[in-house]
Amino acid sequence: MQLFRQSTPPTIARFLRNQFLQSFVSCLGAFTIAYLVGDVSEHFGDMIKHGGVGLVAFKYLALKVPLIVSQLVPAASLAGVLLCFASMSRNGEVLACQQLGISRMQMAAPVLIAAVVISMLEFALSETVVPLATRASSYAFNVELRGRKLRGIFGNDRIWVRIYGGFLAADRFDAERRELRSITLYRLGPNYDLQQIVTAYAASWDGQSWAANGPTTITMEDGGIKARPIASSRVASDPVVRFGQHLDPGDFSLLRLDPEEFSLWELNRYIRELRDKGLEPGGYVVHRDLKYALPFSCLIMVALGLSLSLDPRPRNLILGRSLGFAILFGSLYWFALGLSTSLGKSGVMPPLVAAWLPNFTFAIIAFSIFLRGEER
Repeated sequence: MQLFRQSTPPTIARFLRNQFLQSFVSCLGAFTIAYLVGDVSEHFGDMIKHGGVGLVAFKYLALKVPLIVSQLVPAASLAGVLLCFASMSRNGEVLACQQLGISRMQMAAPVLIAAVVISMLEFALSETVVPLATRASSYAFNVELRGRKLRGIFGNDRIWVRIYGGFLAADRFDAERRELRSITLYRLGPNYDLQQIVTAYAASWDGQSWAANGPTTITMEDGGIKARPIASSRVASDPVVRFGQHLDPGDFSLLRLDPEEFSLWELNRYIRELRDKGLEPGGYVVHRDLKYALPFSCLIMVALGLSLSLDPRPRNLILGRSLGFAILFGSLYWFALGLSTSLGKSGVMPPLVAAWLPNFTFAIIAFSIFLRGEER
């Protein structure tokens, strides 16, 4: 097997790299436009309801582009390399290279180097531009376009919300479970004096209001401070416990940062602070490991595309076969990634394994296919 004979001739390396980058950029542009069209279709009703497709709507879409590009780079890498070599095969350029004595490994090397650079750029993009642009995009859509009021703020990494008759503080909001964690409710009197404090480990949304789990009240009375737990049988009916009638999960979603809105150091700090408070960070740990794994997936997708493209087949079947493989393996990768991420969030699988298992699996597949291939 002569896979590692010598370096690729500079002219051939430059030609292969340029062909791949042209296909990659074309695929990334087409995928991004398709994604934006789908996003506009999904939110078209909200846009029309709140003033039409105006400047704010275009601002929202423009700010969302960095996140879309970051998410689509792996798929564009796979499609780009498959379409690149499919086009070269139809034109006889791959066969010409092989007749000049250039091995499959020599053809793959410059494309893999380009994929490494793309992975590094994708990681830099996701750590710098994406968090800031995604936060601004969320604010533009929910506050500026939909007109929702930002009822609270993050202060010292806690959520603070002004409610009728007091303030509500929480350490975390779980959007999937519609649950607040580590809650403290401060009830004020007419003269803004503190009258009562309600604490609870968690509170869940029942469709109308927030019902606390195991709450305890501390009442400020003339005789001093009196604390009392509330029996579970009274939780559903006690007006003290059922707080925040004018707040719904959507209001807290404005204050909640998704993992895409964190940089790595921000996410690490947030996870550490949750653990210091005795809270389980849950899916945030998985998403932290995914921030390392997803840029690396660009290289995996390119390696897979090369192993499929350089495996000899009749030239008239290359283009259709490449398109089919791009759809098939792209779908399989994202299905595997979604499955492992869900298992990691639920605690069935360690977060590190959940983030890297799809990359490891498809890297083995790519390497195995490439080794079984033959030189033409």
